[in-house]
Amino acid sequence: MKKLATIVLIALAFSLNACKGPEGPAGPQGLAGKDGKDGLNGKDGANAGFVYFDGFKTDLKCATCHTPDIDTTFFVAGKVKQWENSTHGNGTAWSEYSSGCAECHTTEAYQLKQAGKPVTNILNPTPPGCFACHKPHSTGDFSLRTTTPVALPASIVGVADATFDLGKGNLCASCHRPRTISPMPDPTKTGATDSLVVTNNRWYTHYGVQSQMLTGVGAFQFTTAATYTKTAAHSSGVIKTDGCVACHMENVSPITPGQAYGAQIGGHTMKMEFVAHGSTTPAQLLTTCKTCHTSITKFDYNGKQTAFQANMDTLKSLLVAKGWIDNDNGILATSAKPIVFKPAARAGILMNYMTLLHDGSNGVHNPAYMNDIVRASIVEARK
Repeated sequence: MKKLATIVLIALAFSLNACKGPEGPAGPQGLAGKDGKDGLNGKDGANAGFVYFDGFKTDLKCATCHTPDIDTTFFVAGKVKQWENSTHGNGTAWSEYSSGCAECHTTEAYQLKQAGKPVTNILNPTPPGCFACHKPHSTGDFSLRTTTPVALPASIVGVADATFDLGKGNLCASCHRPRTISPMPDPTKTGATDSLVVTNNRWYTHYGVQSQMLTGVGAFQFTTAATYTKTAAHSSGVIKTDGCVACHMENVSPITPGQAYGAQIGGHTMKMEFVAHGSTTPAQLLTTCKTCHTSITKFDYNGKQTAFQANMDTLKSLLVAKGWIDNDNGILATSAKPIVFKPAARAGILMNYMTLLHDGSNGVHNPAYMNDIVRASIVEARK
């Protein structure tokens, strides 16, 4: 039966083919079909060399960065390893993911902030990483997400806000900026009956004061001090255009062959020094410093870091003796036992100490200004 059916079908096929006449004229064009799901469009005549990724026209191809062998265009893998060795990559700050903190502590909230969107609690946060500072899938390159000048709020009565505008460093300062404090100290309140009461054991302008110190603003200036000199050169030249990047992100070859490589210092580690295996002396990034200080061999140029640290130790001892801080630099104020400053302007002593401490550069960001501030604070603390 199956053989008979097969024979019939074959015969029918030959019969129909034999009856086929010439092809008639084409009919009208049918309706357009439904669009397929958006993906990566190929090249076309009008946009040769471009693709569309995530809705944006870009000349970036996946393999430009994600290569199967060695990335020789952007060295993404190497820079990721550097970042993993940075405080951004291996620190714990990204655990601060509530709406009030997340904009600087997580990649996700930083993106929201820079896009002008409300910052919310981030439920699955990641540390400030590649896509905080860059948006390659939108721009097709690794340009910075922002270089807009940054407002630095003042925390001193009668002092105007400042602006940080050092090129690429503006991105850094968008997070490494101070917060305001309350109550704010007032340099004019020097009368015996003037007082300021602090009940908050975090009465300081947070940890992002590097932008202030680099530009020489933000510290409390006592009217009795003679001068507060800024190191103007630290806001000029290559620092004017590159800011923090000029010093912290140098791409370095081995300082000593086989020891301090870019994964340990400079680049996306953003670290300024590294003690190599078998050494007790830190390798330091001094290339930008040598632009002006041709003979410099270490950050402690002309003993300025040594002098600064000695003064900070002296100031700390005075504050511990007054019961304002403990030996771990914690402020001792509580609502049950507040710190009462009389005259009120003396609160600037504590504010200065915490600002200089949290800057973390040991005076390097602005040697003249920072040394003047700590010396003036010591004089006031001894009264």
